[in-house]
Amino acid sequence: MEEDMQPWLAESPAYLERWIDEQEVDRASLERVISGLDIVLQGKVSEHLSGGQEPNLFVPGLLETAWWDNGHFPWLSDVEAATADIMAEFESLGGLTGKRVVANPTELADEGRWSAHYLYYSAKSYPRNLSACPATVRALRPAPGALGCGMTYFSVLDPGTHIAAHTGFTNAHLRCHLGLVTPKGARMRVGGETRTWEPGKAFVFDDSFDHEVWNDSDQGRAVLLFDIWHPELTEIEVRAITYLMEVSRKLIYRNFWAKEFVA
Repeated sequence: MEEDMQPWLAESPAYLERWIDEQEVDRASLERVISGLDIVLQGKVSEHLSGGQEPNLFVPGLLETAWWDNGHFPWLSDVEAATADIMAEFESLGGLTGKRVVANPTELADEGRWSAHYLYYSAKSYPRNLSACPATVRALRPAPGALGCGMTYFSVLDPGTHIAAHTGFTNAHLRCHLGLVTPKGARMRVGGETRTWEPGKAFVFDDSFDHEVWNDSDQGRAVLLFDIWHPELTEIEVRAITYLMEVSRKLIYRNFWAKEFVA
């Protein structure tokens, strides 16, 4: 994946500088974002992290912890309270047994099958699924970034599935899981700690830490997965990172089609 990311990363600082000028933003207010791009391009991210994180888009100076206490997120209890409605909408999309939008979303399932019903994929919306899930959208609206900063989807693991160890795209996001169908034998490791899901209970972790998932049960496992902004980011940093993610998608698509045409 690193090879795919490098072309857009190399061009990102120039795009960001133009955006700063166009938006008339105080450059000093984005020092962390600017510095993070430079650190990534120099290949020195590991020198600025405590270990176990390998983000492609890096913001230095943010709190680094693999698992977060739910007390940091007062809106999370309302998401949990909406579990019954969210579960009903998951079932309306097909649930565990219906047609899945995407099988093995990132090709990380080296055993079994991992699949997804997307509401957002890399901040790109799936309008049909969103319109079918008004209660889910309503529950997620207070969560900063849950409706469009990154990934939001119903994640399904078939029995016997293993998702290989990997790290997420950026430390500017945190990731939330709300347990929907949570059989014994399903578990997740983030950093050095492994946890299990519970129906109607949510947890928050930093997916830029090394993590992997197992479903060793004889039943499917389902969670509502959604990204939120790291709570220590400022409003202008969020705006800049949102813009950089838009740039990354455009440049990645451009490079992909350029390779296709050359081939």
